[in-house]
Amino acid sequence: MKSIICSAMIAIAAIASQVHAADGPNIILVFADDISARELPLYGSSTWSPPSGGDTADVAFRAKTPALDQMAEEGCWVETAWASVVCSPSRAMMMTGRYAHLHKWWNNKDKGRYLDAKGKAVTWPLYESSPRLIGHVAQQAGYATYWAGKTQMAGDLGKFGFDQGCFTPGNLSDTDNPYTDFKMYEKKIDGGKLLFNSDTNQPIDSYLQHGWYWKPHVRLMNHPGKNKGLQWWPNTPESEASFGLNTYGPDVELEFIFDFMDRQDAAKRPFFVYHTSHLGHDAFDWLNPQSESKWPGTPVVQWDGNGYTRITPNVTGDQGVYNDHDTVTEPGIHNHVNYLDYQIWKYRNKLQHMGIADNTVLIFCADNGTSGYGKSSSDRQKGTHVPLIIVAPGMTKQGRQDVLVNMSDMLPTIAELTGATIPNDYEINGESLVPFLFTDKPKHRDWIYGYNGADQIIRGDKVLKDGKGKWWDVSADPDDLISFPQIQDWNQVSDAHRAERDELLAVLPRFDLHETKHDAPGVELPTIPAKQKTNNNIKAPPKKPKQNPAKVEATDGIHGLKKALAAPPKPNVLSVFTEDQKRSPTRIVGQGGNGKLLFSDDFDGRSELGERYHTSKAIAESFTIVDGVLTCKQTQEDHGAHMHPMVAFKDGDIQFDVRFKGGTQFNVVIDDKNDKTVHAGHICRVSITPKKMILGDDKTGAMNLEVRELRQRTDLVADQVKALEELLQKTRQVGNVEIQKGKWYHVRVVIIDDVMETYLDGEPIARLQSPGIGHATKTNVGLTINGSTIEFDNLQVRSPKMSPLR
Repeated sequence: MKSIICSAMIAIAAIASQVHAADGPNIILVFADDISARELPLYGSSTWSPPSGGDTADVAFRAKTPALDQMAEEGCWVETAWASVVCSPSRAMMMTGRYAHLHKWWNNKDKGRYLDAKGKAVTWPLYESSPRLIGHVAQQAGYATYWAGKTQMAGDLGKFGFDQGCFTPGNLSDTDNPYTDFKMYEKKIDGGKLLFNSDTNQPIDSYLQHGWYWKPHVRLMNHPGKNKGLQWWPNTPESEASFGLNTYGPDVELEFIFDFMDRQDAAKRPFFVYHTSHLGHDAFDWLNPQSESKWPGTPVVQWDGNGYTRITPNVTGDQGVYNDHDTVTEPGIHNHVNYLDYQIWKYRNKLQHMGIADNTVLIFCADNGTSGYGKSSSDRQKGTHVPLIIVAPGMTKQGRQDVLVNMSDMLPTIAELTGATIPNDYEINGESLVPFLFTDKPKHRDWIYGYNGADQIIRGDKVLKDGKGKWWDVSADPDDLISFPQIQDWNQVSDAHRAERDELLAVLPRFDLHETKHDAPGVELPTIPAKQKTNNNIKAPPKKPKQNPAKVEATDGIHGLKKALAAPPKPNVLSVFTEDQKRSPTRIVGQGGNGKLLFSDDFDGRSELGERYHTSKAIAESFTIVDGVLTCKQTQEDHGAHMHPMVAFKDGDIQFDVRFKGGTQFNVVIDDKNDKTVHAGHICRVSITPKKMILGDDKTGAMNLEVRELRQRTDLVADQVKALEELLQKTRQVGNVEIQKGKWYHVRVVIIDDVMETYLDGEPIARLQSPGIGHATKTNVGLTINGSTIEFDNLQVRSPKMSPLR
């Protein structure tokens, strides 16, 4: 009897949803990839991104968006819309309507875990943490649902609430695609891994990926026909015959979307399309393997004032040598935005042709800031500020809207548009846009929020707190959309600014669970090391100083290590700066000419290093100078490429500009070639990767000959191993950084007495006080490069003027 009643209730609910769905509008949500608001001319920024990434004001690299401009004029566009700072957490925010304190996707490489059915700790899928995803909400209201484009989701793609899909996945696990060789593979060579291009079988300098633009990887989900579930496309003799070099992934997505729309319209069923385009995302350029641009070209499209014409691609060639016969654009994100504009034009034409434009909501937005500018950045709103344009029948809002919107708002908006219900006890962090869009309501919400690992970013109408703990006055928009005045003295701003600051600070603790509740509820797992955070308070309280390692005599052996570790500690070893220390005038600060100049090289006017540098003849080819820039790469398998100018000092202020172009790490190594107690004379160093600066006291720690010998022994007992590990830990400190490939940065390493400090673009990163750093004589400073290309410029060594903070 119970089963009969249950079945009847399900049938009644299904009929009710179908009846309501018949009255609801169709919804198309286009979610572009890695596109800052500044890339659209609509937003009026004075700068945008050139093909190599970074900033430019060159109009040749500015997008042209007549279709999006028309959509914004007929509908509305939001001046300040926020996502998160990078793909996965932004897509989690969009699909769940929640922030990371609930779904636990803190960053691309920092996702909460749970124990699966086999007891294995794996990434917590969104459909487990948040069972009412954006697709489920539409399905509940009786809508047909379609997901096209990028996925980047953990778990079963069939559980996200979409009936069908067309994925250009790029999933590294999908290696069995028989239709395209635009993919990569890793191969072990001499104990290391090299990345190879499957098209050429040659090693390449890139990150592991499969093609989603030209000759793309395409998978269909539940496509009508005999084969359900996932299947590779092309999947018919006709599509196999037409597939090849001229097949463009974004075109394939749109063709299958339009087919889905036609089928649902014929069935008189409303639809929800979630189009997560790859356009905007940087990628390896298979048609031009040597290209250094971040964004491969697109098919050529031309606007004549009334509409677009697309030039049919004509690409020929094989194995890395191709000719596009002028049917593919030059690289650059501006051309990706142009192609998105073309696709929006196609969407609107399709809706008109189908006769459903007056019953369809079309939304255009993006998941995070542009690569090389804002992506992964917690600085101000570089990573979070994205475009948002909406056109919908019956809207009361038109044109520019000076309001705040979060991507978390999309799920409750779609729920209200479709008539789906969300239980009161199910937490949603977004707020429906329907009351704002369709009434005379003047304001949407009071604050918006983003996250990046442990970093929290929040803003209202007047102030913004970024992930670095800095506060900014956002009451007026700067020309470049980012150069807001920093608030350093709260007495210099209005009462309204201070009141909003207090309101935002009251919001943050609710979401600040990265360290305390990182994983799924009830799951006890080892914690993932959190990124160092600044304090949310206006004035950071003084932190308890860490302890300094006692000096180790080289002749003491492991007993000396134990004795040293038990010795009374010295004060003040700090791995990162407190806010008070950042503001302190006694800290080593100041840009440019501090102290006497000991060495300088801008690498202009020559092609070789010259006699001022010492390096090995065997690795001379590792260093070249082109157009005033020193280019370095590792050429020997057993050791990084190293060079150093012979410059003597005790205290030093080392500065240079650096750009990662494929390399993974380099070291700034300070030596005393006359010191025989350490390996190769190494006194101290800073190891720099795109994510970290690691400061090390080599003389006391890892390169001390006695310590080095102990590290190589295999007969140490547990207490000895522990003592050794503690010593090594106390002679190094780690600071977190965010260095993007292709962008120039200014690095500074300052040594005074036994203290070493590091800075990136003027911002303090890390600080280490350890006895070996105070070694009285240093004969040279060198650079050691590991992996592929890293570029340097404007190298200086000075004697610093000021003493470090004690």
